[in-house]
Amino acid sequence: MQKAEVALMFSDIRGYSRLLELDEQEALELLARHNEISQQVITEYNGHLVKRLDDSVLASFVSVNDAYLCAVDFLERLKAFNRNKEKPRRLLVSIGLHKGKAEVRNSVVIGEQVNVVARLQAMAEPGCICMSNAMYSAISKMIDLKVVEYRDVEIENLPGSHNVYKTLSIYRDEFKIGRPAIHQKSDFRYKIKEIEHLPGRGTSFASTAFSALTFFSVLLLMGAGIQAQRTSTGLSDILSMWLNSPVLYFSVIPASLFFAALYARRKMRAVFDDVREVDRILSYIMSQLGYRQPVHAKGFMLFRPEPGNFLILGMRKFRARVDGNTILLQGPYLYMSRLIKMLKHYEQTGKTDSI
Repeated sequence: MQKAEVALMFSDIRGYSRLLELDEQEALELLARHNEISQQVITEYNGHLVKRLDDSVLASFVSVNDAYLCAVDFLERLKAFNRNKEKPRRLLVSIGLHKGKAEVRNSVVIGEQVNVVARLQAMAEPGCICMSNAMYSAISKMIDLKVVEYRDVEIENLPGSHNVYKTLSIYRDEFKIGRPAIHQKSDFRYKIKEIEHLPGRGTSFASTAFSALTFFSVLLLMGAGIQAQRTSTGLSDILSMWLNSPVLYFSVIPASLFFAALYARRKMRAVFDDVREVDRILSYIMSQLGYRQPVHAKGFMLFRPEPGNFLILGMRKFRARVDGNTILLQGPYLYMSRLIKMLKHYEQTGKTDSI
């Protein structure tokens, strides 16, 4: 794996679910035409098609100039395609552009930069391009851009405020651009393609339980030694008496299992059907579970429990990494199991209550 400076373009068909409701066969034909046009224009501007996510496209470019011109040409070609179509049956696309260092693995771009460009696309109106400050600064040195600047914009799960730049929509009489706003409601819906448990660093539940049992046994032995000195009784006699008591087993063994549930760590990978909402989904679900908003460090999202949950329930921190539409997550055994249940429950119902 290596890091490289890339220009990213993320596009999405606006209202595609509505097209499917109107006429599924026609919508699939429109999607096929959209894919054909996007492939042509990306290739012509020396881009690389990274992936398709249903009606969305992620492409990478070496040149920021090529990325911008590709986005503009893509919108113009779709506008020409829409010319004689009824409004409900048009292909309306919005585009996000971003530039930054991303991890590249076998020509596939992964990591935080993908989520940034997807967020920018979600801020764009149909027929509009929304760019990050890094992208705009690089392009404006070569091309005279006509854009509207929005300062101090918050981008979800990215610390600080940012400047973003929007082109006017090519359907400007129909779609007026405005200041991007964060949706505070959990109005997203998504599907989980796959949940896979991965071998990772740390100890398994069984080995952690064994370690806890060993630890408590050592404490037991030390306690027996202290008791033997105080009462002048033989150590073996005290141990024999304690080991014959059922109270010992009903306390040490459950305590070891509970210790393992809190400290054994599991690692999992969850793959979603969309790239745009993954970090937002995770932050929302974790907040429902009792964790604070994540801290970003070295490409990871670190979730710490609320103080009360840490002290009373023994919650421990989670460490997550978002790679496009995939979450790699490591956390305590007990709460990882609950998190997976919440993810599946929310996918089916859109709610996290009654779990």
